[in-house]
Amino acid sequence: MIARLRGKGLREIGTRGGQLASVLLERAGLSAEGRPVDGAQFARWVDSRSPAVALEIFRHRAAAAFPSFDDPAGAGAAMQRLWPAETAALLDRAGRAIEGRFDLLGYRDLSFGTPIDWQLDPISGRRSPLVHWSRLPYLDHAAVGDHKVVWELNRHAHFVTLAQAWAITGDERFAETLLHRMTEWIAANPPKRGINWASSLEVAFRAIAWTWALYLIRRSPALTHGRYASALTLLHVHARHLEVHLSTYFSPNTHLTGEALGLVYIGTHFPELRGASRWVERGSRILLEELDRQVRPDGVYFEQTTYYHRYTTDFYLHLALLRRDSGTPLDGPLRSALERLLDHIVALMRPDRRWPLVGDDDGGRLLQLNYRASNDFRDTVALGGALLGRPDYCFAAGTPAPELVWLLGTGGPARFERAGRREPSLPRAFPDGGYFVMRDGWDDQANYLLADCGPVGGLNGGHGHADTLAVEVSANGFPILVDPGTWTYVATEAERNEFRGSAAHSTVTVAGQSSSIPATPFRWTSRASAMLHRWEEGREADYLEGAHDGYAHLVPPATHQRAILFVRHRFWIVRDTVVSGSAHGFEVRWQCGPDVTAGRRDARTVRLDGPPGDGLLLAASAGTLDLEERWSSPAFGRRVPAPACVCRMPRNSGDVVVTALVPCRAAEEPRVEFAGGRVVIATGAWRHEVEIGDGPLRLAGT
Repeated sequence: MIARLRGKGLREIGTRGGQLASVLLERAGLSAEGRPVDGAQFARWVDSRSPAVALEIFRHRAAAAFPSFDDPAGAGAAMQRLWPAETAALLDRAGRAIEGRFDLLGYRDLSFGTPIDWQLDPISGRRSPLVHWSRLPYLDHAAVGDHKVVWELNRHAHFVTLAQAWAITGDERFAETLLHRMTEWIAANPPKRGINWASSLEVAFRAIAWTWALYLIRRSPALTHGRYASALTLLHVHARHLEVHLSTYFSPNTHLTGEALGLVYIGTHFPELRGASRWVERGSRILLEELDRQVRPDGVYFEQTTYYHRYTTDFYLHLALLRRDSGTPLDGPLRSALERLLDHIVALMRPDRRWPLVGDDDGGRLLQLNYRASNDFRDTVALGGALLGRPDYCFAAGTPAPELVWLLGTGGPARFERAGRREPSLPRAFPDGGYFVMRDGWDDQANYLLADCGPVGGLNGGHGHADTLAVEVSANGFPILVDPGTWTYVATEAERNEFRGSAAHSTVTVAGQSSSIPATPFRWTSRASAMLHRWEEGREADYLEGAHDGYAHLVPPATHQRAILFVRHRFWIVRDTVVSGSAHGFEVRWQCGPDVTAGRRDARTVRLDGPPGDGLLLAASAGTLDLEERWSSPAFGRRVPAPACVCRMPRNSGDVVVTALVPCRAAEEPRVEFAGGRVVIATGAWRHEVEIGDGPLRLAGT
């Protein structure tokens, strides 16, 4: 029976039956990839006469795709010359990594013990057991702690940092620490045992980090043939694990595409591994086949999260870099998809050149070549601009990113500059994904609003939030109303839902409920369906109308309708209507950023100021406007207090609230008056009237 399973598993790689057969073989100890790595396996898996010969070939091989692999010292020198502050910060991170101190996700200065305990979650103090990966309940916080923290360390981003530090300084301490840690990890994480084999995506990310680390230090004397042989054979195990346990059925989203990219990475950079050409072919095929399914026609990633959209863009940018080494031109479906993905990223860029974190953000990176905040996507945009020759992308990135010298070589910044810079002229409406951008410029003082009138996530909506018809707003360049972020995946259900529920977003809640109702941490009992009624772009104003059915289960049913008028350089008018005959009380909620100060002007008017003193006047036509202290999560694993404004409409008090959002300078105090189906907004320099009755919102006079 076992013999039949072994043969069947090899023939049915990637099928459900093949994956189950492989799990059974691994548990029984009959899978070669599930045994401790030894010299005999090197001979079976590597087309080379000996480890010493393999190392010599590796050291002198022309690098695939990334010029810094051939000239790490040149990349390091370029870093020091062009970005001295970022270089100093990188060397500091490398020094702290030597000491066993790490900044991971939103956590700072974590220690995992000496030597490093690769199964430990230092936040909870829990340690996961070394059982077969398929038997490990890695989502059970009580059993293993926060798997995200454990996995983030085991992605081995610090291996790449140590390799970069060696390239910059030539100091052998960095290479020696890296290789010593790699040896320790191999001993402490037997193939297929423990939490670090439980997710194929983590296996892929780790393999990519090892590829970068080994190539950057391949000419260091610290890389002995014994160490290289151990690493190479374990990379074979990584590739075989990916090949057999692809997330085709479990998470066919960024898990599947990230795993496919891992196969391409290993096969491309280690062609002496038997199976390398098969891995490149299979990984490339999966990535190209997934383009139409995971990227909507308007360029929006189908899970409806800006952070995972960025992940997907990075995956395909790296695929393009890997394919160009084989002479494959960057054209056709891949180029088209990259431009649609990047168009969307650039269109959503705020005036401060940061991005809204709509939906889940897990804080991780495909490859960390330079530290960046979670909402800083400029390296992705800069790479897209340089690679595709797009001056609008280069404008959005602002300046060449340090990552370019590692990804494109020492000529990367010059390639970026040759593309030039031009203000973007891109779509502002993404009807398939349901995102709509209202802005009056691209400078750092612009006014900006992002509205979400789209689906709640893709597949089962696991990474989506209950943010239907929510908005983000920057006034005079400063983010005032923001998405609250994610904070955690594994805390209590109430804490997870606190950040993904409607009450955390700038939208409407009815009868105290969320528009989409959570079930488990990555599933929903019900999800709101949005309906776009109207989108118009004008020379002086933009207009959006939409609705959703997230409250249709109430008795009687209720529908939330939202209309937004943007008069450029002036203000937004937002009309919220809850169609239920006033049978339910509702709240119009406005979630502020953590650096915003809220000051009451009267019972229905609040001023929201950023640190410069410029801000946003928020005035409501009805209800009672209260201030609350809630939370904002600027990075996964970290939350900070942030104010929120809540306009409360009790049952039978009416079904419409109109809110004026007026950007204002520190010395300005706009006047807002609601009367006779109109709102009048005025400053010392201008005056406008807007009709706010049952029809479309529209300017009535000046």
